[in-house]
Amino acid sequence: MASNSLVRRVRAVVVLGLVGGTIAMAVGAAPASAGLGLACPSATSTPFTAWSDYANYAFAPDGGFEAGASGWSLGGGARVVSGNESFYVHSNADKVSLSLPAGASATSPPMCISLFSSKMRFVARGDAGSKVKVQIVYRGLLSSVLGILDGGTYSTGGSWKPSPQIGMLGGLLPLLTSGVSFRFTAVGGAASIDDVYLDPMKSS
Repeated sequence: MASNSLVRRVRAVVVLGLVGGTIAMAVGAAPASAGLGLACPSATSTPFTAWSDYANYAFAPDGGFEAGASGWSLGGGARVVSGNESFYVHSNADKVSLSLPAGASATSPPMCISLFSSKMRFVARGDAGSKVKVQIVYRGLLSSVLGILDGGTYSTGGSWKPSPQIGMLGGLLPLLTSGVSFRFTAVGGAASIDDVYLDPMKSS
């Protein structure tokens, strides 16, 4: 009898552990801060297939600046100007892009992300020798900054071209992360950016 009772208790502990683990995985995989009013778009477009990138991406809030960089924080003379990136990655109807004089910066509005968010991309061009520095800003409640990841600094060239896939923390988000913003800074010369996308769930 004692042996049977022990077996039952062991089985109960194992079942509870499995259930708890399943719940934790489900919570961890859910989009961060879906209820905090942040943009949580589904990754349903494949804007970079022309460059052999078949991942599904979501458009960042006003990622093409057609609404005048609504929600973005601009500094150092950054401004929306006429002239879209030449590939019209987001839409053939788009007409503007964001100009970044040397030293200028622009930070996107926060958007919620998944535990497994993996990468982001954008389109850029610039003066000879110019580069765009990318920082990924992880935010908590009330937009407090929890951490900043250096996403790298990329040469722009004189004509529009998509950035490389810029890796994120992917499964190692700072504790209590509720959203993410992207900060772009022109280094070594003037640059322009357009069509900012996030892969909010690792898709390839």
